[in-house]
Amino acid sequence: MENNFREHPVSRRGGIWSFIGYLSFGILGILLGAVLVYGLFVHYLSPGQELVLPVTEEDAEAVQEEPPPSVLPGYEMNLADIVDQVMPAVVSVNKHVNITRFGEQRLEEVESGSGVIIDSSGYIVTNHHVIEGADKVSVLIPGKGRYEADIVGEDILTDLALLKIDETGLIEMPLGNSAEARVGETVMAIGNPLGYFQQTVTAGIISALDRQVRFPGSGYAYTFIQTDALVNPGNSGGPLVNLNGEIIGINTAKISLMGVEGIGLAIPSNTVKRVVDDFVEHGRVIRPHIGVVLEDWIDYSGEEPEKGVLIVDIAPGTSADEAGLEQGDIIVEIDGKEVQYFAQLFDRLLDYYPDDTVTITYYRNGERLDVLVTFGERPDDSPLYVPAPENDDNNESEENN
Repeated sequence: MENNFREHPVSRRGGIWSFIGYLSFGILGILLGAVLVYGLFVHYLSPGQELVLPVTEEDAEAVQEEPPPSVLPGYEMNLADIVDQVMPAVVSVNKHVNITRFGEQRLEEVESGSGVIIDSSGYIVTNHHVIEGADKVSVLIPGKGRYEADIVGEDILTDLALLKIDETGLIEMPLGNSAEARVGETVMAIGNPLGYFQQTVTAGIISALDRQVRFPGSGYAYTFIQTDALVNPGNSGGPLVNLNGEIIGINTAKISLMGVEGIGLAIPSNTVKRVVDDFVEHGRVIRPHIGVVLEDWIDYSGEEPEKGVLIVDIAPGTSADEAGLEQGDIIVEIDGKEVQYFAQLFDRLLDYYPDDTVTITYYRNGERLDVLVTFGERPDDSPLYVPAPENDDNNESEENN
């Protein structure tokens, strides 16, 4: 029987094209998947983006209960907002004296400076030199009027004064902690330059801390905050304000040499706090006293101590004498706090009162020693330690504003 079926060659064209098609679709799927993953990565994890995660009800409540910080990380507060907040607390302080003209005595305004309200019940801080010798002191609060002020206390050594006016409900500015001040932080000086440009604001930075400056005619010194925020005559007594809207210092002077700009000096707020507390409590500053005459000690030989305060003389029967301190001793610490120059010593003394006992660390003949000293009270007629040398450049470089 004849086989009618013929064998035909099997065509493999369809199989090959099917395999190529499957391979193409596979590659396309891989590419699409990669593009999708990349898009998700860029959208959720690229710089400046946050990955949004599910938030529980407890998390949401915690976020709502937590108050926002006053200054967000990496965000500088708007200076104009701070000025709006604190400006009503800055006032003009005017000194009046009795002047006789043509046989008639009359009270005239002779000087104007600045001040700042530190308590809503009418307490105002200013500089001593702004009101020194005044027969009458008046305060002008923009938008409220002029008030006669009583002098609660004034202190020539810190150049501070506290005034009181008969008014309540005033906007006050809080005193900050100058120990937390940092070089480079933004500050503003607010005051009344020349007595005419009321409530002028200048901004700058803290240029330096713990500046020892001797004022003309006195060797007594405290440390100051140095700022490049512009200050001029009339700014004295006005506040140096930080970004929290706090008084970090009271503007008191500037360096005024030809060609020198941007060196203003402010009394640190912690000094102001101590002095104001004494004014309110006692009407004057109560200072501890050890009975020594001092000058700065700086030794470039590399021997200890390299810096400190040299005792030049000791008054008999005083705290230093009774404790066994001697002429030539070099004080370097009080209660563990470093003393590198005598302005720092005066700052340290403002942490204490008469009858307080402290540990004074000093060097004698190269040996480091400690001694307990119980403070007396500084008499009002006590000398101002060692006066600055007559050829000291600082004697002509400071100008009260």
